[in-house]
Amino acid sequence: LSIEASESEIKKAFRKKALKCHPDKNPGNPAAAYEFDQLKKILEILLDPGSRAAYDRVLKGRKLAALRQRETSAKTQKLRHALERREQDVRNRVSDEERFAREIRRLEEEGVQLIADELERLNQQTKQERADASRVAAEAPEKAAVDTSDNRKEGSFKVKVRWSITDSEDFYTKDKIHTLFYKWGELNAVVLKQKGSKGTALVDYKTKDGAEMACQFECGLPECPLTVTELIPAPTPASSTPAPTIPGVYGAATTRKDFESLADMEKRRRNERASLIQEMLRSDGVEQDT
Repeated sequence: LSIEASESEIKKAFRKKALKCHPDKNPGNPAAAYEFDQLKKILEILLDPGSRAAYDRVLKGRKLAALRQRETSAKTQKLRHALERREQDVRNRVSDEERFAREIRRLEEEGVQLIADELERLNQQTKQERADASRVAAEAPEKAAVDTSDNRKEGSFKVKVRWSITDSEDFYTKDKIHTLFYKWGELNAVVLKQKGSKGTALVDYKTKDGAEMACQFECGLPECPLTVTELIPAPTPASSTPAPTIPGVYGAATTRKDFESLADMEKRRRNERASLIQEMLRSDGVEQDT
């Protein structure tokens, strides 16, 4: 029965239940007699308005209590789940922080080891280089200390320049030739002659490198290209006897040139160069441009 059942519905339900547990229909069954007595007491309570009202209040109270219990249980369950989730998040975060800290420590240790290995390698390489340098210096001290490249010795290294023009305008002058060829090395002298459409020049370099680079790379102006060839190789001294030496003030052997004036040496060199150029021009049919 529901809590709102009427008095007739209560009596009908009592008769239906009493027929099943009446003592006359269940002889020798004390449980049936006890159940029939309980039914009579329940009927008396439900038919009495005051007793039924009290019983209804008890039932409603129980229902409200059960509802509150279910709501409380749901809230408690929700709170418990939230608390457990927060605790798990904290454990995971702590675990991540510990893992990150361990990784940082591992990387620091590896970095320290790598730096130590690199320093050791550099030290070994430095020691090996020093040992190699010492060995080379011990085996060839003169070769390691002095550069005896013949291409860097100063002297007279000449190249011949030729060009052709199609009109009367002079493409090249002595200053232009000097400007074009000076970039390859220091010059001693420049000799130029223009005869008709043909032009020739003689360029005297102080170093062999300058003369070789001029022969290899200099082409002149695009509208009037140049042909550059090496004329005479560098002269080499033919003296087979060493220059006389004079004991120095501090006991060292000194050549006679050390006692000559630098101005006299330069003057003598210019005179020798000029005479050599004149001889070359006479043999080639070129006169010095003044």
